[in-house]
Amino acid sequence: MFRKLFLNKDFFLLWTGQIVSQIGDKFYGIALAWWVLQRTNSSVMMGLFMAASVLPGLIFSIFAGVFIDKWNRKMIIIMSDMMRGICVIMIAILSAMNILVLWHIFVAAILISLCSAFFDPTVKAIIPQIVKAEQLPRANSLSEMVDAASIIIGPVLGAAFVSFFGFTIVFLINGLSYLNSAFFESFMTIPSHMDSHSDAYTLRYEIGRGIKYLLSRRKIVITIGVIGIAHFFVGALIVSLPFLAKALSGDNIQTLGNLEMMLGVGMLLGALSIQVRAKSHIKDNNLFVFIAAMGILYVSIAITKAITNSVALPYMILLCLVGIVIANASVYWQSMLQLNTSNDMAGRVFSISSMVGEISLPISYGLFGILLKYTSISILMLFSGLALVLISLILMHLYTSKKIY
Repeated sequence: MFRKLFLNKDFFLLWTGQIVSQIGDKFYGIALAWWVLQRTNSSVMMGLFMAASVLPGLIFSIFAGVFIDKWNRKMIIIMSDMMRGICVIMIAILSAMNILVLWHIFVAAILISLCSAFFDPTVKAIIPQIVKAEQLPRANSLSEMVDAASIIIGPVLGAAFVSFFGFTIVFLINGLSYLNSAFFESFMTIPSHMDSHSDAYTLRYEIGRGIKYLLSRRKIVITIGVIGIAHFFVGALIVSLPFLAKALSGDNIQTLGNLEMMLGVGMLLGALSIQVRAKSHIKDNNLFVFIAAMGILYVSIAITKAITNSVALPYMILLCLVGIVIANASVYWQSMLQLNTSNDMAGRVFSISSMVGEISLPISYGLFGILLKYTSISILMLFSGLALVLISLILMHLYTSKKIY
């Protein structure tokens, strides 16, 4: 099934590097969170650490897009992985010497976040350069499979490795995984993409040119809007899951783990379904259909919650279906952006799309967390589901409208 796509050496090398680094990244994430918790036992410090892991890359992403379009993209992903690898290996060394302290962790989190601001959009911008247009759905679904697999097995293996081998080994594994990823990527051959505009133009001018390009293309704007909306309402589900698990089983954390695992299993199945269907073209309307389907599943969760609070199986099935829909929507929006964006603007467009998605989640966590104080999970899921269906229909109409601006 993967034969034709994997005969493309460059995509295979990129994909292999992603597997190694992303699973290692999940190792590192759970180890760092547990290390901070053990050393500080402070929810404030945990919150600050999470902010340090996200905000620097989020703030810098709009600038990173310009450099992604101006610089050699192959070197960007190699250097990003190498810098992340060296950074984490230094953490491992400090841990082994028993001199690792909190500020080391914060500095590492900031540096890794900045590297990710370059790496993540560059990978999405590179894929259309190394695979044919008709292969984009399959290429993006393979990347989605890596994300899903790392969500399912990364935290489990990371927790097990911390228990058996300690923090230092887990840090070392993650650092080496980044360097291993850079090694694979170094053998890639990426066609030239250089922007025809002179390097003499200022950063401010290039950012403005990217924003002007984006705003002049309705389909790109609407697709990025879908990304923000989808992330926002996924946040509603993520915030609700711990409360749902507690209602189902009291204080049994295993129920929460099972629910989250089924979401990851669904994402993996969704990515696999695209490979099985082997579609060679993208139907724009399908993105909005998947968003509406997510809304219907949210409504189903609300109805199920009103019926039963004691059986986890229906929720596990529904969460698996939500994961399938999320994976399909993710593949579609990535493919639609890649097909509708010129190569010399891809870095800026994908940086902005990543920024929109990253901003939507923390806003969603805060807002829906507050709402859950005053309402029930059933009402929250019902509201979110109906909103998703309505918004998807409106955006589909705007996207397919004949009017062009």
